[in-house]
Amino acid sequence: MNDEEEFFNEEQFERDEQQKALMFPNANFVIAIDLADLDNIVSDEKTIVIKQTYTCYCYTHHKPTEYYIITGEKITNKYILLKLIEEGLNLDCNHMFIEGFHKYPEDSRCQFEIITGS
Repeated sequence: MNDEEEFFNEEQFERDEQQKALMFPNANFVIAIDLADLDNIVSDEKTIVIKQTYTCYCYTHHKPTEYYIITGEKITNKYILLKLIEEGLNLDCNHMFIEGFHKYPEDSRCQFEIITGS
């Protein structure tokens, strides 16, 4: 990669991050999902459950698992993030980057866990 391409990539990254900040101004976490992937459909179900566990080393006393019921016609990454913000999700630890959502257990039709990173 040459300097011009690297500059363009950094510039595009900054624009994308600014756009996400405008889209999700009240987020108590960092959205590490690519801007282009926000409209990806996570589930065709009309109601899903998002599970957040707080069992990492950041907590001296583990917080109880939280469950968020998400209901909608088109459940995308963006829609889930907006609903989690509305519900007051606060990832108050080193793992404050939401990278996505995955089915858990894999054979579930409607239960998902938050993929976090630091």
